[in-house]
Amino acid sequence: MNPFIQQLVNQKINQLDVKELMRLSKQYKIPLTVRQAKQIIAILKKQPVDVGNTKHMITLQNELKSLDPSLYKKAEKLLEPYKDYINWP
Repeated sequence: MNPFIQQLVNQKINQLDVKELMRLSKQYKIPLTVRQAKQIIAILKKQPVDVGNTKHMITLQNELKSLDPSLYKKAEKLLEPYKDYINWP
């Protein structure tokens, strides 16, 4: 993956906040409560996201799944625009 693009995607994901996540949920018609958005953001903010690091992305997935499998699916859909750049296993 192009390192420049990867850096841009990392930056965008790391700068997400609840308001932006709620906007994305409305844009993509994904039902999401403010509480769920806060949960997703809390997991994303634990450490900087590195979409090029497969091990990190697996850990992130597992944290989201352990919190709530349906929440993981919503987060995955919300990050869909970046899927070409994310190393989801």
